[in-house]
Amino acid sequence: MPLFHTTIFATDPPGHAFKSVGASWSFEKKSGVCVGTREHIHRRSSELLKERGHTPTLVSTLENKVTFFDEEILIRSRTRSGATQALNLLISAAAALDGSIEACPEPLSIDVRQAGTPLRTSSFISRGSLLDACELASRVSRDHHAMYALHKLALSYRSSSPSIMDLHPGYPSKSFGVQSDPIYHVYFADAVTLAYSAIEELGLEIRASQGNPSKMPDGTWNPKVRGDLEARLRKSGIDLLEKCIWTLRGTKTLIEKRRPPPSGGRPSWSGGVVRDVYIEPIEALALASWLRSSTTTHRFTNATQSLTAYDAHNVQSLARYLIMQKFGFWSAYTK
Repeated sequence: MPLFHTTIFATDPPGHAFKSVGASWSFEKKSGVCVGTREHIHRRSSELLKERGHTPTLVSTLENKVTFFDEEILIRSRTRSGATQALNLLISAAAALDGSIEACPEPLSIDVRQAGTPLRTSSFISRGSLLDACELASRVSRDHHAMYALHKLALSYRSSSPSIMDLHPGYPSKSFGVQSDPIYHVYFADAVTLAYSAIEELGLEIRASQGNPSKMPDGTWNPKVRGDLEARLRKSGIDLLEKCIWTLRGTKTLIEKRRPPPSGGRPSWSGGVVRDVYIEPIEALALASWLRSSTTTHRFTNATQSLTAYDAHNVQSLARYLIMQKFGFWSAYTK
């Protein structure tokens, strides 16, 4: 099968050759390991500069005592359209693993080109965590609905994706409170709607109706609805006992007052304006479903004006958690 360039280079240690097979294509990377004297490494760097048209990234790992250059992620596919599909899925997978779109290009901004054809652009990306993204994209490629889920989550991040450090409870450089400008309400609502739609693509949404509501008159779960949801979660490999984080910062908003999250305890970092709580996955799904249906999907209300980037982040984080759990990445990343 033909080989296609992506102009995306991986700096993932230990720098060895890599291959990940998807449904109809594969990701490949040559070994960038460089063994020899300083002069030999410099000579190799000059060769790569001439070959690529830009300076390669040199990585040294102290633990493994390995020196290597970043190497391009290549796609082997029967067609150029298949390679483009693989690249777009890779970009969305990287966004899901990062929990952010900051280090990801626009899906259509990078054009694949077949090996042996001239380079059309001088732009490129060199970054880490690409090999895991390749593997996630490969696994997801065998599930059409999961591909939609991955793309919807990535698009949700494009609507609202604060810096990860700004969301860090110990090092926030800014807070994301209620905004008066309507454009923010549109962005946050879009982010919530798309993230919950990603959950629906996974088949893990709450399935209730007027005749079969999710909650009983006393506020407890309808056993039939809860049992159905728990069965689907277990089938997807979701650990029902592992609690999620629901991010709460600053003063309570109108949304939080109307539907406060049922706390399953507080993490060690909670205190002061940081009011984060633990929440069971099934309760997080109920809260995300309510937020989507009552606040973001239909004509906007005063509750929509209370939306913040934290609301979007919570639903996005839930979708990310479910995708990573389903495809076997959550345990490795939490460790």
